Amino acid sequence: MSLSDQFCVDRHKTHFLELVKNKLDITFANEQEIMSLIDAKSFDEVINFSKSLGKVIVLTRGEKGAVAINGDEVAECGIKEGLKIVDLTGAGDLFAAGFLHGHVNNMSLKESLDKGTDMSSKVIQQIGARL
Repeated sequence: MSLSDQFCVDRHKTHFLELVKNKLDITFANEQEIMSLIDAKSFDEVINFSKSLGKVIVLTRGEKGAVAINGDEVAECGIKEGLKIVDLTGAGDLFAAGFLHGHVNNMSLKESLDKGTDMSSKVIQQIGARL
């Protein structure tokens, strides 16, 4: 599941937190959404929270790249440089699709992040969300 939108997180925080802690195996969020969800003051708090869950948490951080956490394992992936960004429509969906492709094919967290980054990097260089 993706936390989707900071407004949704802020409005339904207790329900989202219950899902993330107790119902979901994989959660996608951007940095602002996850920090709002747990009222974190720093990204280190987010990492520690995610580690404590023992589930896959995938976080996008804009120009800071992406991070995936599964228990004590933390993997990071930077952004692709030199892209001609045309349209951000579909970037999050393609990132999640690429990551999930890697995950279900038994790729490592890092390889899955790389796959998600590759997919999202392609879609933002064109108009529209379909490759």
